[in-house]
Amino acid sequence: MKKRLFMSLALVMSYTLSACSSTNDSNGISEQEKQSESNRELVEFPENYDKGVNYTTVNRGNVREELYTSREAIEAVQDGQPIPDGTIITLEIYRDEDLDEIFVMEKRAGWADGNPSEMRNGDWLYQEFNGDKSVDYKEEIGRCFTCHANQERDDFVNTMNEMKSFDLGEFTGSKVGNTESQIAGIPTEHWEVNAADYLEGSQGILHGNRLMENEKSGIIEKVLLMVHFNKET
Repeated sequence: MKKRLFMSLALVMSYTLSACSSTNDSNGISEQEKQSESNRELVEFPENYDKGVNYTTVNRGNVREELYTSREAIEAVQDGQPIPDGTIITLEIYRDEDLDEIFVMEKRAGWADGNPSEMRNGDWLYQEFNGDKSVDYKEEIGRCFTCHANQERDDFVNTMNEMKSFDLGEFTGSKVGNTESQIAGIPTEHWEVNAADYLEGSQGILHGNRLMENEKSGIIEKVLLMVHFNKET
């Protein structure tokens, strides 16, 4: 009787421990990691990231890494200021010269509040993409928090020294190139261009008195460049 009672008690304890384990660690992933996996969806693929500053290259055997961020982020770091809200750092990972992965970390005010206290690297969130820009869900984002956590004094950025030492004068090789990168994100879809005023005598690029979209973009870019340089002089 006592033996059967002992075995029953042991069985109950076994079920209880199993239940606790499945609640806290389902398929080897903790509740904190599940939350971070959910928040990763906030980080979208940064189109045109390669128009920014390619501030360092890292080579490891057959792996080459190219890092990009904005000019504003580099300037802030070099001026001793915090990395600005909205900054995106993009890491291209090449294996045998083939683009294999694209790692993205993005900083937005308030994003830290969405993560458990055990997984907060300031306001940074992370996302991993495949070479074709699709999300790599096989990559556990929790590892990204762990990797960057020891760089708290550098705002959780592993390449802070490279950002500090980068010569912005080398960026795209010219001032015009820098400016083009700065104005590339200005929304101009709603702008209208009067072809008669701007292109008098150049009707060859008109189609039924309407500008082709690429011609319109070229005109707007020239105008923005003229305004930019007039402000500086």
